[in-house]
This record gives sequence, C-alpha cells and structure tokens, in this order.
Amino acid sequence: MLTDEQLQKVDDNRAELSFKKGELLNKQGMFMSHIIYIRKGFVKLYIENDDELTTLSIAKPGTFLGVQALYGQPVSPFSAEALTDTEVCLKDIGVFREMVLVNPQFASGVIEVLNDALTQAYKRMFSLTTKQMDGRFSELLLYLSNVLYESNPFTLTISRKEIAGLISTTPESVSRLIGEFRERGLIRNKGHVFELLDKEQLQDICKCETLSIY
Repeated sequence: MLTDEQLQKVDDNRAELSFKKGELLNKQGMFMSHIIYIRKGFVKLYIENDDELTTLSIAKPGTFLGVQALYGQPVSPFSAEALTDTEVCLKDIGVFREMVLVNPQFASGVIEVLNDALTQAYKRMFSLTTKQMDGRFSELLLYLSNVLYESNPFTLTISRKEIAGLISTTPESVSRLIGEFRERGLIRNKGHVFELLDKEQLQDICKCETLSIY
C-alpha cells in the first residue's frame, strides 16, 4: 500500500532482531518506539496483574505488534514473549504515523489490523464467558489447526500450561481433555504432533457446549 519512496523511508528506519525462546520482545507499560513485525516464530501476548498472568493470544508470523500505541498513550498494553526462536523487524513508530497521515490506503490497512485484533478479543471474551470447557477446548483446537499453524496435522509449539491459559483452566484439565478427545476419536497425538480427526464434530461441540448468558 506504500509508494516506492514511502517504502524506502520505512526500510531506512527499521531494524531486525532475533529472540530466543522465553525472551521478552516487549513488556507491558514499556514505551513503544517501534512497531514490531513478526517474521518468524510464535509469540505469546499476555497481561500482567500483580503476580497473575492472563494470556491474550498467540501471535504468528505476519503479525504486527504495538499498533495500538500509534495514538493515545505510546506504551505497550501487553507483554510479548517468544514461544519459539523468533525473528522480528522493528519499524519506527514515528515513520509509521507519518505514513498513516499521508497515505489513505495504508491508513485503511492499519484500521483493518486494529479491527481484526478487536474482533478476535470480542470472540475470545464471548467464548470464555459462555462456553463450557469442552466447547472452549474444541474451539482452540480448530484455531490452532486452521489459523495459527494452518496445517493438519500440526506440531504444537506451546505448552499445556499456555494452552490452559488460553482457555482459562489448569494444565491438569488440559491433559484430561486431550485424553478424552483422543478416546472419542476426535484427535490423535504423538508427542507434540496433533491431528484433528473430526473437525465437523469439533465444530458441533463448539456450538453446543455453551452456558446461558442470562
């Protein structure tokens, strides 16, 4: 969406960094001088509240982090931790703002990124507050296969503790759910490799395993 001249300006004001698994890309409340673009690897986004962590989502390659800091308070609303070895490209936030002002198409693309993030947050809030555990786990399995890894079977790069954080339960419950879904013929797994055997039934579980919101 940028002209060659604008793209060159962005390119002149960027840096590339690598992070090892477990390293922080940025910390909640940190001043954001750059927009982070994930080139390779998976990143956990979470909010810290006293000693508790709430996992928001898992970001995959092609994701921009920190777009929320373009306007308003220029600080990160969440922390970001590398779940795998990760490569990122840092884009100067000032140049990013300038491109938004001078290029309507680019501005529209940025709004689309923000809208997608907000929509995903609404969907997750709805899932956590209305779906029972089976429904939340089914939804997560479909998300991992269809959206995050875009593969079936897929190799899991997040721990059971992180899965538990995403569906608001305990690692022990995740292990129990994996065993139950395997016995029901819904999934097959060997180590970190998972395969969804019946996506249609998983979709049905997502729809049926809901709680009354009234």
